Amino acid sequence: MNDDQLFIDYMRSFEESAKHVGACLDCQEGGPCTEGDPIHAEFTRLQDAWTEKVRAEGKRP
Repeated sequence: MNDDQLFIDYMRSFEESAKHVGACLDCQEGGPCTEGDPIHAEFTRLQDAWTEKVRAEGKRP
């Protein structure tokens, strides 16, 4: 995966996660949600990958 695609996927995942939280009362209250858990997990995975890449380049995320 190239750098641009990683960033695009990360931002897309952020949008999906934020959209879900905006419509889900369980997620808004920090509770478990079987529909939202995989969405939020993918966002966290991509955020971690992006952060690791940026730090490896000697930059601050």
